[in-house]
Amino acid sequence: MHRTTRIGLLSMPLAAIAMTGAAHAVVVLGNGDSISMASIFAAGSDRKVMIDDKIFTFESLRSSAFSASQFQVIGFISASTNQWGLHNVGFDITGPFGDGMPGDGAYHEMNLQYTVEVAPEFYARDVRLCDVGLVFNGSAGGPGSIASVDETVWDLDANRFLGNLRAYDYAGDEQETQLTDYADYCELYDVHGFRAFEVNKDIKFFANTPNSFATASFVRQEFSQIMAPAPGAIALLAAAGMISTRRRR
Repeated sequence: MHRTTRIGLLSMPLAAIAMTGAAHAVVVLGNGDSISMASIFAAGSDRKVMIDDKIFTFESLRSSAFSASQFQVIGFISASTNQWGLHNVGFDITGPFGDGMPGDGAYHEMNLQYTVEVAPEFYARDVRLCDVGLVFNGSAGGPGSIASVDETVWDLDANRFLGNLRAYDYAGDEQETQLTDYADYCELYDVHGFRAFEVNKDIKFFANTPNSFATASFVRQEFSQIMAPAPGAIALLAAAGMISTRRRR
């Protein structure tokens, strides 16, 4: 699954540049900092963005309906921390999402594939990924119209499918709306965290008739994290029967 090509350096005035080796660089975004999607995928870009303690590698962007130059990636770091003192970390994609040709019978679609990993220095301190959150502000009107985000999540290291998330607004006989979704893969698979995920995100808009609409202005991806107990601590807790299901934060 991991097919990232790493070439050259990316220089952007809105973001700091952190060196990760003699020939590679990472764009560093703070909370609210932005970079254009076109710059991420520009020729010579390393396609890497670091937000707090997470490294995002943008592998591919496919769309016949949207231009990368129309969209921004904005860093997100939660103001509050969890019981381990760790922030939720992620990014927003903002721009003019929607079906620009209502009634043409075609979906207007964007597919984004990327990885998220715990930066090595934080992974060495036992920081692990667990939860994946999805939010967007899609809106659809007119029978049969839909705005949706569908995504699949994989354990990058084990190349194992973990699950799907979905958010949507569907204008059927009755309006069906679910603008957020969430999964805790530590709880689902009874593990003490992951180093990295691979995510495939499919964003679709369909306005069924000339008088219909399907739009959105942002999609947010958010990851929460834990401090995994050391292997010796896990063994002791298991022997004492003290390991229980981790509660959602």
